Parts: sequence; C-alpha cells; structure tokens
Amino acid sequence: MSRIHYFPRYSQKENMVTNNTLLLFSRLYNNNAEKFKRFINTLLEKSNVELDTTVKFSQQEKTKESVPDGVIQQESFKIIIETKLYGQQNLEQVERYINAFEDQDKKIFLWVNTEPINDEYKRKIVERLDPLNIKFASTTFKEICRCFNEVLNEYDFEMKELIQDFETFCFESGLIDNADTKMRVVLSGTSYEQNMMYGMYYAPSDRGYQKHKYLGLYKDKAVRGIGEVISIADISFDWNSHELTIENILLGEVKNEQKESVKKVIIEAKKEFGFDISQGHRFFFVERFYETNYIKPTKGGLMGQKYFDLTDIDGFSKEMSTEQIAELLRGKEWVY
Repeated sequence: MSRIHYFPRYSQKENMVTNNTLLLFSRLYNNNAEKFKRFINTLLEKSNVELDTTVKFSQQEKTKESVPDGVIQQESFKIIIETKLYGQQNLEQVERYINAFEDQDKKIFLWVNTEPINDEYKRKIVERLDPLNIKFASTTFKEICRCFNEVLNEYDFEMKELIQDFETFCFESGLIDNADTKMRVVLSGTSYEQNMMYGMYYAPSDRGYQKHKYLGLYKDKAVRGIGEVISIADISFDWNSHELTIENILLGEVKNEQKESVKKVIIEAKKEFGFDISQGHRFFFVERFYETNYIKPTKGGLMGQKYFDLTDIDGFSKEMSTEQIAELLRGKEWVY
C-alpha cells in the first residue's frame, strides 16, 4: 500500500518546494500559534531578528485621545521568502523584491537554500537591504526541519508525521543530503536479541524510510545497538520447500551466509514471537550491531521510527568506525 503524503511531489520543482515549505509553516501556525512563534524565532535567531506573531487582547487601554473598551492587535511584519535550490546568486532579483515590502514595522527577507549562504554574497545583500530597514535572514531546509522538531512535544503525533513527510520530501528532492551520517532508529523490543545475533533487521516492504547509513535498535528507553547497513533486500520464504526467493535487492548483495541467516530468522520469528515474516518483508543487513546506550530520558516510548544526523552529536566525525560511534553515544541523552 502506497503511503499518503502531506506534501505534493509532482510539480515545477522550485514552485513545489516553495509551496511545500509555506504549507509546513502554515500547518504549524494553525496547529499551535505559540509553537509557530518559537519555531520562526529559532529559525531567525542567528540573524538577530525576533518576531511577535501572537495576537494580543486587551481592554481599557488608554490612548492619547480615548480609552477604548477593547483592543485586538498584532505586531506588523512581513517576511519575503525566496527558495534557492541550486545556490544561485542574483542581486538584481533581490533588488526586485524590495518593492514587495510596504510600511510594516518589521521587514524580513528570508533566503532558504540547500546549503548555507556564501559569506561574501550575504554581505552584499545586507549592505543593500540594511539602509532600507529590511533585515536579511538565511537558513537551509535541514535547519527548518531541525527547528520544527525542536518545538514539538512527544504527544504532537500529527505534527511529527508532518515534519517526517517534509523531511522525506526534502531528501527525495535533493534539498537535504545527509544519508552518510544518518542513523535510523527502529523499534526492536521483542526481536532485539535476534537482531543483534544475526546482524539483521526486518520490516514490512511497504514501510517507508529515508536513505540512511546506520541502523539503531531501540529497546527499553534507549538505542541499544547500532550497525552500518551493508545490504537491503525484499525476501520471501516458502514454508513447504524452505526455499528463499530474493524478490528485490535495494542495496549491496545478499551473500549465501546471509540467506541462511534469513531462513533461521524467519523460522525463529514464527516459532518464538508468532511473527510470519515469510512474505512482504524487507531485510536490512549490517556488518555487525555494536552495543550502545543512547538514552531517551523523557516519558513514554518511541513511537515508530526516528532519524538522527550524527553530525549534530558533539565529538562525531565521519572517519569514526561504527564501534567508535557506539562508544560515543553510550550514556548520552536525546529528546524525542
């Protein structure tokens, strides 16, 4: 069954990206205005810009000539958003956007790109906009996803699904590319020992996921194991003949010893856990799962799967082995 997306995938690319980004912003605002305020200010804080997006209600507020019974007001601001997919530099285009501003109290030109803006180009834009009292701010799609996730609570299930689909859209569209430093964390409470023993994880073939280099096994409020993914395949098993069929290989190759392990895992899953994974399942193979203890300190368990960019963790480098990453994560905490 194909997953229903929150964000359209098929349209003229730059228009589609802009539309989906604005849709993400508006959905958060409609869901919770206070969280939107925190989100937009987190996004803008590096540019020393702060907005008050809330509507204020007051009564008997004295003015110069009268005392009205009630007042509803909001700070006057306007944000012009320009999405750039290929790092284009076009000062003439920036100039044209100046006329889009009116007499707002705060005027902000927000540049959204796949990569951080070049310092020299940023300086030229700021020099042009500052005299006009227009603030310039820049961000990336990766940063939008990070800031959005930061304002959500554990129980914000709909918003979590929303940002996960937006992140997937960004990866599919090439707006974020961090597959080589991404860890996908999956639930493995019942099958944890089996996963660790065979260096293998399985899930329904139609369960969506983002490209990732590392796979983390979650159990009892922590990521307990991490491995580097070396191959992925859809595999079926005939209970009568005990023969395997490799339906589809998505990464690497499936070696003979891995095939034998898959047979054992399928039989054990049925016997020990009551899981029939002989059809419609995808198998993820790792070189080895290394034990770790990356702790979730907040209440509640992990809902579904979660992705981490390991570059966000202090001390991480791409040169690290999986064993070294497991040791780095040991004892550290993360917030869901």
